[in-house]
Amino acid sequence: MKRAKRTIVVLSLALASCQGTIAPPAATPQVFSLQLLTTPEMVALVQELAAEFTPDSGVISLRGVTTRWDNAIQQVQAGQASYALTSFVPASAALWAAPVGYDGLAIIVHAGNPVAALTIEQIRQIFQGRITWWAEVGGPPLPITVVAQEPNAEFSQVFQAQIMDGQRITPSARLALSSARTIDLVAQTPGAIGYVSLAALDGRVRAVPLDQGSTPIAPTRATVSSGAYPLRTSIVVVGLTAPDEHSIYREWFAWMQSAAGQAIVGRRYGTLLP
Repeated sequence: MKRAKRTIVVLSLALASCQGTIAPPAATPQVFSLQLLTTPEMVALVQELAAEFTPDSGVISLRGVTTRWDNAIQQVQAGQASYALTSFVPASAALWAAPVGYDGLAIIVHAGNPVAALTIEQIRQIFQGRITWWAEVGGPPLPITVVAQEPNAEFSQVFQAQIMDGQRITPSARLALSSARTIDLVAQTPGAIGYVSLAALDGRVRAVPLDQGSTPIAPTRATVSSGAYPLRTSIVVVGLTAPDEHSIYREWFAWMQSAAGQAIVGRRYGTLLP
């Protein structure tokens, strides 16, 4: 795919004198109208990818529609939308998919919790309600407060697939409606634990390294990109079929996978390129 040219259209108005020459008007650039469904977790990424992409000729006008991951998948399957960007696609969905990057599933605790690392099995037992005190896993003498996102949320699906292995989360878990709200609750509760997108992490909470029997691995953009941190999920563009060879969609999706696009993805997420 030919690399997209970077063009800047500047409109300049100046009054020199009544004797000046009037320049002919500049040609109006072609506007390509695109629609892309996106999940709440992916909105910021889509906005940045749209803002910094310039096609080979013209400009794009993006209509981004935010909806739940399951609604996005259903609309694409029904032909009501051409493409969607999401970090969770069920295995049963028969869709064309192109990877854009990787998101990490970060397990978070209160910033003052010194627990060194957790295994996947310990995380599972904590969220089942079978481990109820931090002292049982090398942490402080505090009761554990589980914080879970609503069951059908995008990252709850990722968490269920990668951690819970079909097991139910304890009914005593506190409910959060987003990664942002999860961070709020965990930051306010010394004994809390939750899960969020890598891109949502901030200094109010601490991401717990994953213990896999050697050196614990923390979720970072670098470890998620390399796969060293295994709790990751692909960020993908999905559609019923691949875009036509010469379509603006194909040009945009290919640009997302290029070095220029990956530089934008890498501001928040793991990248496809090393």
